Amino acid sequence: MLIARLIAQQTPIILADEPVAGLDPAHQLAVMALFQRLAQQGRTVLVSIHDLGLAARHCDRLIVMDRGRVAADGTPAEVLTPPILRRSFGVGGAFVDTAAGPAFVTLPA
Repeated sequence: MLIARLIAQQTPIILADEPVAGLDPAHQLAVMALFQRLAQQGRTVLVSIHDLGLAARHCDRLIVMDRGRVAADGTPAEVLTPPILRRSFGVGGAFVDTAAGPAFVTLPA
């Protein structure tokens, strides 16, 4: 409902805090694809999201925060690297480019 309102208002800047929390996977993908299309149409879209896989797939720029500071800023491939993920989140992982599109894979730390 709120997403429909912001689209109808044609706001030039969209700030969304965890917009897919509580949604099933199909609707998570649909909402993120919608935000991606709006960005491609020229709107500024800023999404706070903890799902690194969705971020890798739908965002062209990521900012990783660590204890209130910017730990990394760049493309998914630049940001979702094992050293940054280990330092910021204490997990292993990597950005991978697949036939289905970009993805994030969690690995043992």
